[in-house]
Amino acid sequence: MKAERKPMATWQKIFYFISFVFLIVAFIYLGTKNYNTPKRSLTDQESFTQEYGISANNVFVYKSASEVLETLNTGTAIIFMAFPENKWSSSYADMLNEVALKFGVEEIYYYNFKNDRSNNNHYYENIVNQLAAYIQILDNDVQNIYAPTVVFVRDGEIIGYDDETSIMHGDTSVDEYWTPEKRSQKIVDLGVYFQKYLEGVS
Repeated sequence: MKAERKPMATWQKIFYFISFVFLIVAFIYLGTKNYNTPKRSLTDQESFTQEYGISANNVFVYKSASEVLETLNTGTAIIFMAFPENKWSSSYADMLNEVALKFGVEEIYYYNFKNDRSNNNHYYENIVNQLAAYIQILDNDVQNIYAPTVVFVRDGEIIGYDDETSIMHGDTSVDEYWTPEKRSQKIVDLGVYFQKYLEGVS
């Protein structure tokens, strides 16, 4: 004679149902969880390498428009103004870094001004005003910073400025322009700026 099976109590049904749902949710969560170690943030030098493709052994430190303006007013630094989308900036950054390492300069400020120029940012406007004596004036009487540009500043005084490839004539490629001879000469020319800059830097 078979024993009569008692119907399951309502509370048991609820308990089993909740347990089942919990196990399904836990299975899905554990199956999709990322167990990789969290990514560490990149250093300025690593970020610059990713953006410009130059050696990770570089001296570039990211600066905002306000920090650049403060430096132009009262500070001492070498400021590289560029943006990665500009095809001339990478070659110039590479040469600049080579000379910096040669002269033992540990930092060059890097200012990506592209968005500030597009938005006519207040700090950017003031930077342009500070550099007005060096920036080319176009036929519409407008002055802007163009990439790549490097400025040598000591105690708020501009002692060197170079923007050789910021405005080019004709459809010249980077490799066509920067021949080995021309690159060597540019290294020498930049060295003169660095020497002058370092004369007053303790």
